Amino acid sequence: MSSRLFQHMIAALVLAAFSGICFQTLVLNPTDVLVGPQDQGHNDTTNQFIAFKSYQKFCLEQHDQFPFWNPYSLFGMPWLGSPQSSLFYPPNWVFFFSNALTTISWMLIFHHWWAGWGAYLLGRKYKLSFFSSLLSGIVFLAAPYFVAKTGEGHYTSITQIAWFPWILYGYEFLIEGRKKAVPILAILISLAFFSGHVQELFYLLLFLTASIGIESLIALIQKRKPQQSEQDLSENNELVATNDPVSAATMSRGWFFAGLLTLGLVAIDLIPVSIYTQQAVRSGGIDLKVLQSGSLAAPSLLQLLDPFVWGGPDQYRGPGGYYWEAVCYFGCLPVLLACLGCLTSFKNRTVIRLTLIGLGAFLLAFGPHLPFYTLCYKIIPGFSMFRIPARMMWICSLVIAMLAGFGSEAIASLFLNSARKRYRNFAIVCFTAVLLFLASLLIYSGGFVSLNLNPGQIMKLQLISIMIAVMGVSAAVFSACLSRKTAIGGVILLCILCSWELSLHSAHILRTIPQTSFREETKIIEFLKENLGQHRVLVGQKLLSDREAWKHQILKVQGYEPVPLVRLGLLAAATFPQPDAALMMAGYSEPQLNTARPPLLNLMSIKYAILQTDQKIELVGWKIIERGTIPEEFALRNTESAHVPYLILENTNPIPRAFLTGKTKPLNPNEPSKQIVDSIANVQPRDEILMSQDLLPAGKRQTYQAAEILKATPNQLQIMAELDAPGYLVLSDIFYPGWSARVKTADLPVLPADFSLRAIPLPAGKHQILLSYEPPGFKIGRIITITTLAIILILLLMPLRSPQKTKTD
Repeated sequence: MSSRLFQHMIAALVLAAFSGICFQTLVLNPTDVLVGPQDQGHNDTTNQFIAFKSYQKFCLEQHDQFPFWNPYSLFGMPWLGSPQSSLFYPPNWVFFFSNALTTISWMLIFHHWWAGWGAYLLGRKYKLSFFSSLLSGIVFLAAPYFVAKTGEGHYTSITQIAWFPWILYGYEFLIEGRKKAVPILAILISLAFFSGHVQELFYLLLFLTASIGIESLIALIQKRKPQQSEQDLSENNELVATNDPVSAATMSRGWFFAGLLTLGLVAIDLIPVSIYTQQAVRSGGIDLKVLQSGSLAAPSLLQLLDPFVWGGPDQYRGPGGYYWEAVCYFGCLPVLLACLGCLTSFKNRTVIRLTLIGLGAFLLAFGPHLPFYTLCYKIIPGFSMFRIPARMMWICSLVIAMLAGFGSEAIASLFLNSARKRYRNFAIVCFTAVLLFLASLLIYSGGFVSLNLNPGQIMKLQLISIMIAVMGVSAAVFSACLSRKTAIGGVILLCILCSWELSLHSAHILRTIPQTSFREETKIIEFLKENLGQHRVLVGQKLLSDREAWKHQILKVQGYEPVPLVRLGLLAAATFPQPDAALMMAGYSEPQLNTARPPLLNLMSIKYAILQTDQKIELVGWKIIERGTIPEEFALRNTESAHVPYLILENTNPIPRAFLTGKTKPLNPNEPSKQIVDSIANVQPRDEILMSQDLLPAGKRQTYQAAEILKATPNQLQIMAELDAPGYLVLSDIFYPGWSARVKTADLPVLPADFSLRAIPLPAGKHQILLSYEPPGFKIGRIITITTLAIILILLLMPLRSPQKTKTD
């Protein structure tokens, strides 16, 4: 084993050990679920991703089907095509065979380790020493923004960001002109895309595209300059990446083909996701005013010194709305080292590139508060599609980690500096002065400084971390000025202090949920399994979570989907004229049945409504069936599970999930949304349906009648319908492209009914209809991906062939 490979393995083991320290709360309870303290452990992991990952296994085990469609929430939703499913991300395939409750937290920690090891290897690629690269790996692995996202359970973001150092590694291959750079870079970017959250990847690729443009321009300028002498080249070796610089055309061409191969490789997921995005609520972009609430602001800068100056995840009151979206903290020591790296290596092209990327990302994190973001919003295609500008902090965290490695390297080389005695004396003065100030601060104010920012509002700013960081750097500088061995000791000290500072932050914001505390089959589930059939239930997440509903195959109206379909949104707005209709449809607000429109509740096939209340409620068209309490879905470790009351109401006149009717009323789908909502709100589903086109012949039509669902699986439905006259089979499932209908050997069109649901035209007679779902764009995407994968394999294998010797005369 080579010395360099041995060092890489040692670094991997050290980072694994540090992962154990950073996430010790899970290591001590390995079967628990990792969460944050906010909202009693309710986060994206517990609310969404455990359900998502469990559904993969459920589809294969229960139905022998690949999870293309999920019929159990929101009137059905596409599984393949939803960015949150990340079905083609290889590490996620483990969920097909494992318990998501046990696996998902360890998958998060694995990706932290993978990110840290990638940062370490990137540091070695940047010619940093072993310990300086290890410091970069530690800083990125436990970056506060990174850990805060883990506490909130942003699974897809975590898995994607873990690939960023590796993408930068492939980028270095590209600008060096390596033969395998293009296919390697395409694979790395594709893996990041498949992980499921494209926003941060979009930002990174924008920065790298700009960087390629600048690098190509520099290469073009250097090519036109007169040939420098060897002496000039040696004097400016920090500005020159290689002795044989890559041409501008080669770099630009390589980046273009890497992008082309990436598009081909991800086509199997990209095409379905693009189709979904076009029909989702964000297809028109997000307004600038809305983006302000997810941006950093001037007060965020105080978090550079103290992450909790505006409160922690469970009581945050600072800019950006949520702690995990806007924490502007990288660790005081990493920031100090990063600044030192910028100052001491300002001629290094890599440092210049990283600094510019980091500075650009930091400015964009302030969103519309700065004109720079507004300019990008207006001129860059796709920029307006993404919310939370503060997510630029991902890129800032990686830049700080790498620049901190350069700062550590600058300290480690001080023993070679002729002015080392002066640096040593300066370090002694700094250490002593800060130590005295820290002691006095601890004595008089407990380490805090009071700030009166607003009248009547006093903020307490903790300064212990920054002073320990200054003392640590001073001690490392002093050690580095003595000898080579003590310089290594100084860098090790910096690694230990970074580990200590960042692991303290992690311990403060992470909690776990015992797997045994997750409730199993409740009285509500037992009741619904016995009585619901193919109808739907209106119930919030606290009483019946997505995980529970999908596991027990219960058709639930509500469901958590961050980017729902437009058709669903308009149907919800027409049915529930309440201000928080979107929140209610996600399951986090109670439906107001007294204002909801009964004909549309019937159209949705809602048989039961389960409310979180211990009060009797009298509503026309509803009767009380059962009252009681059930435990909360789970409880944080070392806390007791509370109980929540419930009231089951039965709809006395629900329409079945599948029914027949014939009379139509025209609807223009291109009308403004408000007019469409008004049209849906006034529909009488037993008497008429809204259709953009009527395919039935004129004359007698089928009257209202129930149809029978013979078999229901996620991707297929078998329905028996008997008609006296031509009519429509209406299904109270969301309309989405990809569904096809067949009667014997004849294909039938699937049309939008009442704008949001499905209708199939049928002639008179008895018919057995088979509805099947294949994700739109999946077939062509699969062909493109397989073809591109074959091309990439050829490109990777070609350099392995021995070049044939040419004969010479």
